[in-house]
Amino acid sequence: MRARASKDGLTVRVIAGTHAALLAFDLADERRAGCLGFSIERTDVGTGDRRWLPNSLRFMSDPNPEWVTTARAPLQKFRWGDYTTEPGRLYRYRVVARYGTPAEILAQGILAERPGGFDAIPGGVTLELRTEDCRNEATSIFFNRGAAASQAYVNKFGDNDPDAIPEALTWLSRGLEEGLVAFIAKANGPDYALHGCIYEFEKPTPIKALVQAQKRGAEVHIVYHARAGGNTAEENKAAIADLGVTFATTPRAQGSAIMHNKYLVLLRKDATGVLKPIAVWTGGTNWTEGGIYGQLNVGHAVYDTAVAERYEAGFQVLALDLSIDQTQAKNDVITPTPLNRAALQHGATPLFSPQNGLGMIELYADVCRTAKVLMVSAPFALHEKIRDVLGSPTDGAMRFMLADKEGSYGAKGNIDALNADPGNMAAVAKPFEGIKLTDFQKRKLDRDRLMMDEGFHHAGIHIHSKIILADPFGPDPVLITGSANFSTNSTVANDSNVLVFRGDTAVADVYVADFMRMFEHYWFRSRKDEKFEANQIFALKDTDDWSERYFTPGTRDQRDRLAFLGLIT
Repeated sequence: MRARASKDGLTVRVIAGTHAALLAFDLADERRAGCLGFSIERTDVGTGDRRWLPNSLRFMSDPNPEWVTTARAPLQKFRWGDYTTEPGRLYRYRVVARYGTPAEILAQGILAERPGGFDAIPGGVTLELRTEDCRNEATSIFFNRGAAASQAYVNKFGDNDPDAIPEALTWLSRGLEEGLVAFIAKANGPDYALHGCIYEFEKPTPIKALVQAQKRGAEVHIVYHARAGGNTAEENKAAIADLGVTFATTPRAQGSAIMHNKYLVLLRKDATGVLKPIAVWTGGTNWTEGGIYGQLNVGHAVYDTAVAERYEAGFQVLALDLSIDQTQAKNDVITPTPLNRAALQHGATPLFSPQNGLGMIELYADVCRTAKVLMVSAPFALHEKIRDVLGSPTDGAMRFMLADKEGSYGAKGNIDALNADPGNMAAVAKPFEGIKLTDFQKRKLDRDRLMMDEGFHHAGIHIHSKIILADPFGPDPVLITGSANFSTNSTVANDSNVLVFRGDTAVADVYVADFMRMFEHYWFRSRKDEKFEANQIFALKDTDDWSERYFTPGTRDQRDRLAFLGLIT
């Protein structure tokens, strides 16, 4: 959901996902002089909870630097992320431009932080909006917290291993596993069926949920990866035996390099008693502890019969365990690839691989090429056609790129070349070393790596979501999300899938809000390390010159400000 309001030269725009909201600000030229930043008050309208949003920076003169809010440490930037929202709740945001000396702002802020002291900072722009709700069928999207939540985890649970804290595991999942189990629970009787294609069929919780669905009378049939090489096939078979699975299971042993899907189709009998597909759960989340608690991942349920029918057709093909050539021929008919972005239909379009050729890659590259604002999340090496687009001059566009390792961008040093363009912000995942959460995630991910048939390429993967999001702040966004990596093998050799959404602003809002949560975590960490290496201090400035770069034409900060205001189109 989106909202916008202006008053006295201050404009505020809010884009709300489910568990995150993005706030963008703008100041009229005549209001910039003397402004030392922005304070943000948030009220949960339903509960009455009021709070000042926190800031990670402070004035050097602050006597209590351990914990500061924007009341006494105003934001000296033109956007901010609130990553503590709850789905489907009505929030009121009040944004105040702050003027005066640091001492005056600090004194006023200390008063405002006291119980009942909010009005010590008056005025500002106020607006209300409701976060998107993952319990609604239109936005049934679940991002976990994963590796990007390290500091928040320590603040909440201390430096402790999550394996010993059930509440911590639930917190890391943030509804991802719960959403999957709830989807399975919809098969609540003999009128339902669940047909799935699952790469790593291992985690007990969702498998037990399938067992319960069968006990309720639902038909259950799972195709699982069973190619020779690696340990995944044996682990899948062991889970089937150990968890008492008696529903139908089909090994995918002959065709494809790896059966990389992670989807479930929900079917329901129509008036004539024939099972018809009505919804699908998909995304890039493996059914492992590393997939749920370690990597950054997303699960997405789509309640669209036309989409579900395509996935059911794909399931029926994979259940035959055909060769790669035969599977390619079937997929080319079930999900033909649009030639380019302009050819995409509005709504959701599934695409299955393996396909005969690189049409999917060419579509991805065209979406990136035509985007004025672009977000890309990639766990593995991007295809050179996509890298070529990302490496081309931005020409006024703004691109945010997040990869698990620098190699995703190509040769060593490419990330520096990308960031030399003021329209690019490229980051890589850098774990927060020295804490038990990181050790826990390494343990889970190293175990997953040993199971996988993709070998060392999975070593230490923290960014596992595969996302291309073009023009999310406008009226016609394009989102590409799923299990498929943006590579040759994923396109022509692996069983995999993506969903391409066009024009769905609610879905785009959810994805962009959580993408920026992931991106900001790693971008800030890389910038922080650079400042430490250069012996620079992270602190708020005492004068209004902090804002100059946001209004200087051609700078990264100016493009960033305009992008989140929706002014780059």
